[in-house]
Amino acid sequence: MKLLTASHQNPKKIKIDLSNLTYIKSMRPLFELLEGEGLENPIEVIKHTVSKTPRYGVNGMPYLEKEYSVFRGSQRVQAAKELGYTHIEAIII
Repeated sequence: MKLLTASHQNPKKIKIDLSNLTYIKSMRPLFELLEGEGLENPIEVIKHTVSKTPRYGVNGMPYLEKEYSVFRGSQRVQAAKELGYTHIEAIII
């Protein structure tokens, strides 16, 4: 597990697996993180309940539900993925 930690302390911080996140993939990665600066604030996420019964989308393809979606911080998630991190610190809002 390679964790991207935030410098600001918050008692509500949790560790989230990047593969369990829905985020805006068209956003550019945060330049400051790619240049070597640290993560100042944790990302903000919304927690969802994942259905136990399988759901299907277009053409009968299985719909892959994820437990969290990013409310604020998609650029930080993109940068974390590019830098090879597997987990990131977040706050549930």
